[in-house]
Amino acid sequence: MHKVLAVIGTTGVGKSNLAVDLCKALCGQAINSDAMQVYKGLDIITNKITVEERQGVHHHLMDFLDPEDEYKVTEFKNDATQCIEKLTQNQQVPVIVGGTNYYMQSLLWKNMLVKEDPNYVSERSPSPEPEGALEALETNELYDRLKTIDPIMAKKWRISERRKIIRSLNIFYSSGRLQSDIIKEQRIQQETLGAQPRFNSLIFWLYADPVKLNPRLDERVETMIQTGLFDEIKELRKHVVEGSVTMPGQALEKYQRGLWQAIGYKEFDPYFTAVEENTLAEADLTKIKLECTERMKASTRRYARRQVQWIRNKLLPTVWNSKGNVLVYMLDAGDIEQWNDTVQKQAIELAKAFLQEEPMPDPMSLGKTAATFLDPTAQIVEDAHTRILNWKKHVCPVCTTSKGEAIVMNGDNEWEQHQKSRGHRRTSKQKRLKEIKAKALQ
Repeated sequence: MHKVLAVIGTTGVGKSNLAVDLCKALCGQAINSDAMQVYKGLDIITNKITVEERQGVHHHLMDFLDPEDEYKVTEFKNDATQCIEKLTQNQQVPVIVGGTNYYMQSLLWKNMLVKEDPNYVSERSPSPEPEGALEALETNELYDRLKTIDPIMAKKWRISERRKIIRSLNIFYSSGRLQSDIIKEQRIQQETLGAQPRFNSLIFWLYADPVKLNPRLDERVETMIQTGLFDEIKELRKHVVEGSVTMPGQALEKYQRGLWQAIGYKEFDPYFTAVEENTLAEADLTKIKLECTERMKASTRRYARRQVQWIRNKLLPTVWNSKGNVLVYMLDAGDIEQWNDTVQKQAIELAKAFLQEEPMPDPMSLGKTAATFLDPTAQIVEDAHTRILNWKKHVCPVCTTSKGEAIVMNGDNEWEQHQKSRGHRRTSKQKRLKEIKAKALQ
């Protein structure tokens, strides 16, 4: 079984820098596992490590795809596996690095994807619905169809998640089987055999407390704007208008696929639309630009939280279910000034011991945060398959959207977070006060 190193963590935490450090120290090459950084150019909006920062380290699967193309996880898994094979044959250490945790997990373990499942069949179901025809249907119609065909998956997806709804329908139409049934079988297989690693992996999880990370993320957005983010967005919009680049999907779906998911493009759409229409005063444009900047910062912080949630709720349970061959070490990347001691030095020492098959320290011994996050007995972790099958939607009886529609939360965690939110507490208090006043007037 080939040995690989992997670097995971939130956006802006320093993953690429550590990958370069490891490659230089261990005669390695980097394999990109960030879904946005596969695209040609657009270095700022996709947060690519610069050529200078790469320090001569070769980066595979980066900067090769045209903006209108999409790169599926199955393609990434196959391409990255080939890279690992070649690097290992040439006695180079593969260092996989990137923030798309779904890509990373699908590469490091077998049977993470539906079409890798041994029970998946390629024959079409009796339904005559061609896959391409789904793209022409309205999202409401697609969602209603999924509720009839596979109600378990319909509970999992929001109605705004058009791409995922189509994916669930496509699985049924192409295989004749429900995605939820395949997930059930994958869960049973993991419970029986355990998760099946594809490689002997050492994973470094770079972690920074949000209190320290969030100001860094906000500063990075400002730096992106100062160094050419707007030029990249304007160039993309120009290609779309000219027809040389086509955005995928309908309505909001166009921001859920391919390059267009990159944080910044959607967030600044109101500003560039206003600039192109040329009907507003400069002061109004400046106000919109500031609002869009804050929206991009908020989106970046939310993305960082989701990345941590994925690692804790999906990747770590898979590690613990692997019964060997996969190690995870958490490194404190909260203080940039201490990088050499808290991140670089520790990672290189651990990697050398791993590659030379020397005894490895207990991952929970690397500090209080590691002891908390990496303890499988500290909390009962529900695996991803079980969460999907037990997924529930919650409708808030108090809060509504700006359009007066009920707010719907996906899953227990989202519902708990909503109940703790400032907006929910404020609205609940206002409702209670109205009820008290109404009773007093009776």
